[in-house]
This record gives sequence, structure tokens and C-alpha cells, in this order.
Amino acid sequence: MIQTACRRLPALLLLLGLAACSAAPGGGQPGYLLPAGTAAATHPEAGAAIAVAPVRVADFLDGEGIVMQLSDIEVYPARQHLWAQELPGQLQQLLQQRLAAALPATQVVSRGQPLLAGLPAREVRLRLDRFQGRYDGVALAQGQWQLLDGQGRLLAQADFSVARPLPEDGYPALVRTLAAAWEQVADELAAELALGL
Repeated sequence: MIQTACRRLPALLLLLGLAACSAAPGGGQPGYLLPAGTAAATHPEAGAAIAVAPVRVADFLDGEGIVMQLSDIEVYPARQHLWAQELPGQLQQLLQQRLAAALPATQVVSRGQPLLAGLPAREVRLRLDRFQGRYDGVALAQGQWQLLDGQGRLLAQADFSVARPLPEDGYPALVRTLAAAWEQVADELAAELALGL
């Protein structure tokens, strides 16, 4: 009986160690992910292809903490309310999903992935200067997008700014509202791309 318990002890210790490693970041605080968008299938009959470059974010956004703007000049990255995954990757994934859903006759991939042969190729680049909660109860997404041709020549660019009121207090509401603001940016971009493809 004692020998059986001793043989099981290493497995029990391993499981306890794994459980401790999987604890939420920030000492029990949850990590946040932007809500997943709707996945769209790649269409072999696509008439154009778009490669989405990695989303560039301002330095103060490129950290683990969700950013709050405390006044017109103060920003504060949270210490306990953290992104569970790096923010630029989440933004790129959600952007690709929204563009693919809005442009069903277009192949939408990450930059560097293969494109269907013979399609007119475009590249989309986004720079995000603001992606934060604001002291007046608003989620803000602000920056610029660019559309380039297959040779890297600039075809179009525009600034964007979306401010959406939070339905309630708290970080979960902020994350959901930031995601909705980003989806609005993606939908407005898709409408512009539809005119130029």
C-alpha cells in the first residue's frame, strides 16, 4: 500500500506543478482575449487577394496591461488586467476574419502566406496609435491604414478613429467594446477595399 502511494507521488507532484503553472496571470486575475470573430472559408473562385501585414501598435500599447487613459495626457497600463495573448497578434487575427467575412470573393491571408496564383495582390497595413479605455467611459481605436499593390506602391491610405461608449464599468466590458471598435474599423476598411479591388 505504501509502495503504491510512493509510486503515485511523482505523478501527483507533476499535476500539482502543472496546475500552478496554469494559474491566471497577475496572481489570480484573468487574462483577456478579444472575442473571436467569425471564421470565413477561403474561396477558390476568389477574384483578388489581400495580404494583411502584422498590425503595428504604439509603444505604450505593446505590453501586457490593458491601457486606460486617465486624463487628456495620462495613460496607464493595468498591472492586474492583462492581455492573455500579445495584442498585435489578436488584432491581426480579428482583422483578417472580418475582412474575409466582408469580402467573400477575396482571398485574405497573413503577409508571407501563399496567395492563389494569378490573382491581383494587395497588401493592407495598419498602424494603431490608440487602443484604450478613456476616462469618460469610451473605448477608443485610432490610427491609419494603407493599401499597397503587389510591388509595394501605395494605392490609398486614410486615418481612422472610432470611439464607442462602454455599456457598463469593468475590464470585461472594456475589452468587448474595444473589440467592437476594432470590428468597426475592419468593416469600414473592407468597404473601402471593395471599391478598389
